[in-house]
Amino acid sequence: MASSPGPTDDLDPGVGGRKAAGPRATPGARLDGSQSALLTLTRAVLRLTVRASAKGGLELEGLANVPSEGSLLICSNHVSNFDPLVYAAIIPRVIHALTKAELFGNPVMRAFLLRCNCIAIRRGAPDRLAVRGALAVLRSGGALLLFPEGHRAAAGGMLEFEPGAGYLAVRSGATVLPCAIWGTEEVLPKHRLVPRRGRIAVRLGQPFRPVGEDPVAVSRELQAAVARLLPERYRSSADRD
Repeated sequence: MASSPGPTDDLDPGVGGRKAAGPRATPGARLDGSQSALLTLTRAVLRLTVRASAKGGLELEGLANVPSEGSLLICSNHVSNFDPLVYAAIIPRVIHALTKAELFGNPVMRAFLLRCNCIAIRRGAPDRLAVRGALAVLRSGGALLLFPEGHRAAAGGMLEFEPGAGYLAVRSGATVLPCAIWGTEEVLPKHRLVPRRGRIAVRLGQPFRPVGEDPVAVSRELQAAVARLLPERYRSSADRD
């Protein structure tokens, strides 16, 4: 599950005069524009899984809005752990994802996630290594999937976007692709391990470059762009899951 980082020093030379870390300093960050054979296979399996889980077929709008190249910050609302699997299945680009560090505790799972371009991030506090990896991916012209709410929204609705999303957008200069997903909270609700069939809808908006330099204000701009893509009942505030 991808999460949103808090603003933090990314260790660039222009920040506090410190020396930048090497481009491969963050595990899971693959900067050559390719994906592993394992990730290729995993995405093929996910396409079949999403297709089988989407009752009546996946409702997908705006796929042509995905830029074919260049740095891209994919920002979406978050209602289910199934969300990142759907995006991995449908986005026609090699993508990375910020993924909660708790999932990396098992050595086998850790090896799998790292080979699938997942960058571990500790939630609840700024994580320099994760931010450095995310910026390295974006500055190398890659695509990064981010759920700026940081947590799933309980019973639909939206949580406020954390300022880390705005920070990444400002510091990287990446194009932002606002996305909305819904229905997955019924396909894979909390505590369920196996998806069931249900309606899944994804809407991809128009890519844009945020205006301004304040991470908090830019995060609000990103949140508004995502909210406009959602049905009305998903736009209200929600408690954390």
